[in-house]
Amino acid sequence: MPRQPDLAAAAPQLAARRLKAVLPTKRPRPHPTSFDSHRQQGRTIKILFLHGWNSVTGGRKPSFLADAGHEVFNPALPDEDFDQAVRIAEAELVRHQPDVIVGSSRGGAVAINMNSGRTPLVLLCPAWKRWGTVTSVSQNTIILHSPQDDVIPLTDSQSLISNSGLPPTSLIEIGTDHRLADPQSLATMLDACLGFRPRVMGADFGAPRKAGDQAKKIILMEAIRLGDKKYAIEATGRNRRLTRPFDSKQSWKHNRRGWTLPELSDSLESDCTIRSAAFDFPFSIPIGLLNDPEFAARLGQPVFRTRDRWVRYVSDQLALRFANENAGAEMTDLAKFTPWKDKDFWQRRCTDTATQGSPPLKHLFQNVFSMTICGAALLGRLSSDGYCTLLDTANANSHRSIFETYPREVANRIGFRGSYKSCPEACLEKALEYLQNRNIDLIFDSDIRHFCETYRTSSTDPDGADAFLCLVASICESEGISRLCRGTANASTLRQEGAIIVPAAIE
Repeated sequence: MPRQPDLAAAAPQLAARRLKAVLPTKRPRPHPTSFDSHRQQGRTIKILFLHGWNSVTGGRKPSFLADAGHEVFNPALPDEDFDQAVRIAEAELVRHQPDVIVGSSRGGAVAINMNSGRTPLVLLCPAWKRWGTVTSVSQNTIILHSPQDDVIPLTDSQSLISNSGLPPTSLIEIGTDHRLADPQSLATMLDACLGFRPRVMGADFGAPRKAGDQAKKIILMEAIRLGDKKYAIEATGRNRRLTRPFDSKQSWKHNRRGWTLPELSDSLESDCTIRSAAFDFPFSIPIGLLNDPEFAARLGQPVFRTRDRWVRYVSDQLALRFANENAGAEMTDLAKFTPWKDKDFWQRRCTDTATQGSPPLKHLFQNVFSMTICGAALLGRLSSDGYCTLLDTANANSHRSIFETYPREVANRIGFRGSYKSCPEACLEKALEYLQNRNIDLIFDSDIRHFCETYRTSSTDPDGADAFLCLVASICESEGISRLCRGTANASTLRQEGAIIVPAAIE
């Protein structure tokens, strides 16, 4: 039997006590509002479809994509002149700037051999061994191939995946023949295309030692960018787990709403669609600690001096993995950093003072310490994969940017008065009003919204609302309406300590 597609994985793609997650109860969908109705307007994506050998334009596959409401460019490619076909495809790419390129059979070979830049590829039984010279593809590639294909063997696509260093989930085995024109294959092709829509993210972070507790605490939410100032929070992709029903017959992994750190790292590293991601953990430590010989000597290190050296050291020392697959498995490498658990190191960055935040290495009461250490390990991995860490405004609006935010300060900046922790519903409504007043259209799935309003891991931790507020900060950063909470930090201090980035305050 062919493997069923896992598009969420394929798309480029604290306290020691156990946390108890309060799952949202299921409720009927309300009548659509201006924020949660599933409007098709604005959801159109542009697709460059490259047909196969002896095929014609306007075939079943490009017609299916067009009938689904998307803008499809389907140029006629010459059968006998492969180089000319590549040139035509490259000209169409420059002219139309599509969101994704779909290449079928020989068209897949054309897609592989053209200069596609960062444009994602969806390849259908690509005939790369028959045409062209390129033998690998970029990370933002999905391949669909039928195990029953008697024209291009499945092993060709398996070899292409191996050559490219792509995860196995990048190859979806589906369909009954080479054409991939059956309903399931067509729907999967469309899902793969939609999986490459640019997206922004917000994450409520936490670092419990046990895997099961992490999967309750770390809540990630993503919004798809539909166009200029248009976003949608859908119950698709990574958001699927936020609303899927609890099944007592399934494992703890199936029923989780959140993420473990290893899983989060793997998912984000392989995803080229992310434009911006906001996390609520300290991205650095005070410059006084970076320059403190005693602090470094506690772990036998020379003075760190810079944030980059400190992040690199923590990332090298802390392996984001568990001993086994059980919910009770522990992340034992955290114990290496015990010498830093000292009240003398409870120092605030300038940005913490400005927002009344906790010291990054505070290890009692609120265990910010574990969040800071585990967060640094995550940042080290994402930085090595090409993510750009925003510490100030020097590299704002960079591709695949990640930054620190603070849900309480986000709530303040959008004009919410009171405690969002006790009134998450009212805070969410205020956030939507804030975005609307800035002409940002957010389509909000009603079940995801209900999750944001109700999901908690304790009476004081509205993790669903926290994740949504982080997402709001990410949307605002992407739209250029964010501000730095830097306190008294000068430019050189800011480059080491960083700033908390939040929406621009209501004037």
